[in-house]
Amino acid sequence: MLFDTHCHLDDEAFSGDVSSVVAAAKAAGVELMLTQGTTISSSLDSIALAEAFSGVYAAVAIHPNCLMEEIPQFGSVDAFLEIFTKMAENPKVRAIGETGLDLYWDDTPLEIQKKFLAAHYELARRTKLPVIIHCRDAEAPLLEVTRADFAANGPVSGVIHSFSGDSEFLAACLALGFHISYSGSVTFTNKKFDALRETVPLVPADKILVETDSPYLAPMPYRGKVKRNSPELVVHTARFLAGERCVPEEKFFEQTTENAKKLFGI
Repeated sequence: MLFDTHCHLDDEAFSGDVSSVVAAAKAAGVELMLTQGTTISSSLDSIALAEAFSGVYAAVAIHPNCLMEEIPQFGSVDAFLEIFTKMAENPKVRAIGETGLDLYWDDTPLEIQKKFLAAHYELARRTKLPVIIHCRDAEAPLLEVTRADFAANGPVSGVIHSFSGDSEFLAACLALGFHISYSGSVTFTNKKFDALRETVPLVPADKILVETDSPYLAPMPYRGKVKRNSPELVVHTARFLAGERCVPEEKFFEQTTENAKKLFGI
């Protein structure tokens, strides 16, 4: 059994097709999936999908790149916390995600991203749920905000999703207590991913997770050959990681599934 810890089943790429996507995943041995919210409406849709399908759970949050469109709907951090605390009362909600920082796209000023990352950490404390962290070209500010917030308010559990950093960033994330999740990008053959692959054996066995980030980042050998990534393809990423760690596939599958179930309280 495998657990796809990060997918976007509410994405347009899966419109009208979620039932067959979930069925295909389960046929491939992917029994559990965590679908991520990126806006208020996306979070509500993720909850609805989790309620509709066994083995599917939801995470709720506002993605950093969506903040400027979402903030006018609630106006203040207090209102944000009230809305999402209420969502998190649903028993199928098992995480706060995805939140984080993104300096690749110029969609949200960094100071606003930082403010709402801290607000998501507070939401995680209130709900006693782990956070799902997005980090793209923003390692230094992510560590800055997180260290300051944890020092002032206490740590929260969580995961750096679709990890894309080097060994130095990995060590910093592990020191903060985060789990590390790899997506299909770790299988890419481009030389620029060499530093990422070098981190794979360095993650403690009880801290490693696998994901698709579907419909994005299809793993090799499907990269560029399928219209969308889907949860069933997490099997290929898991096999690759097992090989990089010199661990039998069955043992690695079991370990990552148990890690995820423990982290998300399933």
